[in-house]
Amino acid sequence: EADIGKNYVDAFIKYGVPQLKNASEILSKIKTFSSLTENDSDILYFKDGRIFEYHLFPVVTDGMIKGHVCSYRDITMSKKGEVELKEYAMELERSNELKDLFTDIIRHDLLNPAGLVKGFVEILLRREFDPDTTQKLHAIERSNKKLISMIESASKLSRLESISALEFKDLNVGMVLRLAIQSVNGEFASKHMVLENNATGKYAAKASPVLEEVFVNLLSNAVKYSPEGSKVIVDIIDDGDMWKVTVTDFGEGVADEDKPFVFERFKRANKGVVKGTGLGLAIVKRIIELHGGNVGVDDNPGGKGSVFWVTVKKN
Repeated sequence: EADIGKNYVDAFIKYGVPQLKNASEILSKIKTFSSLTENDSDILYFKDGRIFEYHLFPVVTDGMIKGHVCSYRDITMSKKGEVELKEYAMELERSNELKDLFTDIIRHDLLNPAGLVKGFVEILLRREFDPDTTQKLHAIERSNKKLISMIESASKLSRLESISALEFKDLNVGMVLRLAIQSVNGEFASKHMVLENNATGKYAAKASPVLEEVFVNLLSNAVKYSPEGSKVIVDIIDDGDMWKVTVTDFGEGVADEDKPFVFERFKRANKGVVKGTGLGLAIVKRIIELHGGNVGVDDNPGGKGSVFWVTVKKN
């Protein structure tokens, strides 16, 4: 009560200055308040961490400024949220830079030595006739082949995750599927498996040629987890404004608790002796996401096995 009626500048110096971080800046402004006819606003930063926003409005009567009305709003939480968001954005930018660096390391510093190993092993296999040595060289060749496949998959997934759109053109999904089948014919032959293609029509869509990678991965996955001599059925189903491409195998199937995770990178269902990183299906998911479609896996209605499916928008 003792301060009622006193000059507001003196009151601010007494009560405001000791508490504010930006006291000098605010003090220089309030000294002009008596002649201020415009609205004013600013931020008050308190030493205890609080942040307030004020709005000043002049009270004018008969053309004369009689005083000012000032309102305050505590914006501490929203300001802290802005700061945290900016810090997160900076961390995300640094993370993306590191991911790009990691991708370059994978593609060059790792893939090149693996390629040299591949070349030297091929040369040694042509010159070596000792059965024991040849067996060991074939083991090195198989392991190196898996390493190269993993490096290429990791690099491919990293590139796909760094882009937000693909360039689309008019494609026949059935033709893209047939090209993928040609790519994996050797894998089917190595396990004496039969591939039945029921997609014989024309299936027009706006898509990217990278869609072939989706079908190659799904078909390779079916071979990997199916018994020798079994069958895989592929088909394209009319699903409203989408084409639904299905790959049906007669393998062990996927447990219900594993179904939500099979398309996540580095997360795989329990597949016994079959090893892998789970990157193939993660690549499938990312490419289909960029096409605006969906992915999934169901039980094979014809008995043992699974139906992996993806959807692609029609043209």
